Amino acid sequence: MGRLAILAWAFLGLLLLRADAEPARRVALVIGNGTYAEAGTLANPVNDALDIADKLRSIGFEVIEGNDLGKRELERSIGEFSDALEGAGVGLFYYAGHGLQVDGRNYIVPVDARLDMPVKLQLEAVPIDEVLDIMEQQTKVSLVFLDACRNNPFARGLSRTATTRSATALAGLAQFDSTRGSFIAFSTAPGAVAMDGTGRNSPFAAALLRHIAEPGQSINDMMIAVRRDVVSQTREGQRPWEQGSLLERFEFVPGTGPAKAPEPAVAPALSTQVAALERSVGDDKASIEKFLRDDYLEPDAKDMRAAVNRLYGASATIFGTPYDIETLVKVKSDWFAQWASWSLGLEPGSLEVTPHGEGSAQAVFAMSYDYVPKNKSARVAGKARVTLELIKTDKGWRIVSETSQAM
Repeated sequence: MGRLAILAWAFLGLLLLRADAEPARRVALVIGNGTYAEAGTLANPVNDALDIADKLRSIGFEVIEGNDLGKRELERSIGEFSDALEGAGVGLFYYAGHGLQVDGRNYIVPVDARLDMPVKLQLEAVPIDEVLDIMEQQTKVSLVFLDACRNNPFARGLSRTATTRSATALAGLAQFDSTRGSFIAFSTAPGAVAMDGTGRNSPFAAALLRHIAEPGQSINDMMIAVRRDVVSQTREGQRPWEQGSLLERFEFVPGTGPAKAPEPAVAPALSTQVAALERSVGDDKASIEKFLRDDYLEPDAKDMRAAVNRLYGASATIFGTPYDIETLVKVKSDWFAQWASWSLGLEPGSLEVTPHGEGSAQAVFAMSYDYVPKNKSARVAGKARVTLELIKTDKGWRIVSETSQAM
């Protein structure tokens, strides 16, 4: 009897050891919306979603997927995802298709959406942060990949019909206010527009498929490789971006040895550019801060043409809309002409500079603002989080992409 008891305890110990050794379940929701009732058809979101779903299954994810979903089907899939996350260690949400930001909040656009008026937004679209909340409440690690910044026909219609009391729609997606144990990857910078691609996949999805299964590679290193490929493929036209609050290293495919060097980018001719993308701007943070204080926050409203030439490249994307110099001079002149006085300031310690290569960087900072209108109406004051994509020219730093979000 004593021998049987010993064998029973030994068997139980093996079961416990096996349970401890089993990796936490990983569950993904993958959605691709491309065939829109009122916004035409995007060629690649469904292809992207199908390929990403297959790739995730191949590396151990349980995948819930849906394509060309209307509002009701989309909500049903999110509910199924929520149920599946119970007991999971990792949750992942991938979305390809139309997405938009309104007043700093990001939305998924179902294929049956009719967004001709801002009042319909809550009825017709799905807030992405609600999906993120579901994940963060049930899993230790929440991963979000949004290839949803394609040029959006809904944004223009919503902005055109908005009143001063209505939501204002902007191109691209906005940063999320806060995350808890999450990693959020955008196919392009906040407020910018991404490309759908001319092949089977978008540039972002193609790069993600290429690098996600690399053994021993952290998610941060993976995104460097993805960003490098997308920058090369789009010739600097698109730059993936991420924000996160993970508390530990995450690998899609764990590896015991050192991570293998990433494959070269899709355009071998740009290898020198690819190498440059891994160099740090280093001491250039000081020159960027000087550029912000002396030029960006102190533009000469009396000579806006000179100010714009000092601030921007030959063209720049502002909240997802591309402008040439002439148009930008007019836009900025019209903006400052309405104020009797104004002041802009860099909040101490808020500047964060992320190098994207030699002579290329992203600057994110908190800016205080105070505008006094000429028409004697109430002054406009507060703080905004500003994100600038910068390049370094022979005349100094210049802005190629600009977006901001009220704090």
